Amino acid sequence: MSSSSDHHDSEESSKPSSPRLHPRTSLEDSDSIHSTTSSIHPANTKQQPPPLTSIPSHISHTQDAPIQQYTSYVEVPDEIYDRIPPNRKLVIVALLSFCSFLAPISSTTVLAAVPEVASTYGSTGTVINLSNALYMLFMGFNLFKKTKLRTSQICLITSFLFCGCSIGTALAPNLPAFFIFRILTAFQGTSFLTIGASCIGDIYRPLERGTAMGWFLSGTLIGPALGPFIGGIIVTFQSWRVIFWLQTALAGCAVIGAWFLLPETIHRKKSDDLVGLGWRKKAEVLWGMLNPWRVVRLYRYPNLIMVALASSSLIRYILNPRFHLTTPIQSGLFYLAPGFGYILGTFFGGRYSDHITLKYTNLRGSRSRSWGL
Repeated sequence: MSSSSDHHDSEESSKPSSPRLHPRTSLEDSDSIHSTTSSIHPANTKQQPPPLTSIPSHISHTQDAPIQQYTSYVEVPDEIYDRIPPNRKLVIVALLSFCSFLAPISSTTVLAAVPEVASTYGSTGTVINLSNALYMLFMGFNLFKKTKLRTSQICLITSFLFCGCSIGTALAPNLPAFFIFRILTAFQGTSFLTIGASCIGDIYRPLERGTAMGWFLSGTLIGPALGPFIGGIIVTFQSWRVIFWLQTALAGCAVIGAWFLLPETIHRKKSDDLVGLGWRKKAEVLWGMLNPWRVVRLYRYPNLIMVALASSSLIRYILNPRFHLTTPIQSGLFYLAPGFGYILGTFFGGRYSDHITLKYTNLRGSRSRSWGL
């Protein structure tokens, strides 16, 4: 009896012990334990998907990131983008693109006429180029950054003032008056760029916004491309003042278009983000919105600074002696090549942006469906 009992004890000791599930185990250990014990204890519950965690994307690392800690995301109803018919949206985008064409063309058409303007006022080309530099500088100061006016009203007012300042530039009797009216024109031109982008965001869904922005930005890029060429043609056959009379006529067309074709599109104001904040928080949010160094810091990227330097070198004082050019129209042709490159890149970039947005939206949707969310 003793030998049989000893033999029975030895058999039990040689059997592998059943697995234990400890309370403090990792996810991988628990998965392996469930697989080994499935034949002993069948699972009655379905394994849940891993919890979703917030992963910051590259958008949260842009220059606007400090604002996001004070402002909350407001979901816009999808029906709000159907307020305006598709055909009316195309008309609005075309008008906004035309308005955005005015400010850039005003900054580049005069480049082909710098020697003639300097001769009229008894000055030098360096001084006339300084007026263009001041024009670009004061474009950064928008008179309507904080206002209670509607976007359609702002577009109408700025196009009217742009038209008036263009008349003043064309009739400027002396150099100080020329500088003053050029600076006043710059104040108005920036509004077209900011209003256009906000209007497109109001009427187009995020999946359609890239293509619409491509068409809108084409106006800002056609100006630098065609401006020197048009200015060269005018200066070759007419007085340089005709450049600003043409600019006046274009601004007059913008006034008519803004009056008859541009409806009010805004459905939410930025000022709503400041409701309920203390004065210190409001100051921080406003500084984040208006901080000009966000734009200046973009020049730390080599591709942007190299393009800016290359574009700034295309002036007649450099091109004419180097390539033995004799007329303004010949020097204006050099601006067409980079300008058409900008235009093609804008159209391609807008459509590609919509493609990427749609692709990753569908990808996130398929993942959510696979997890049962």
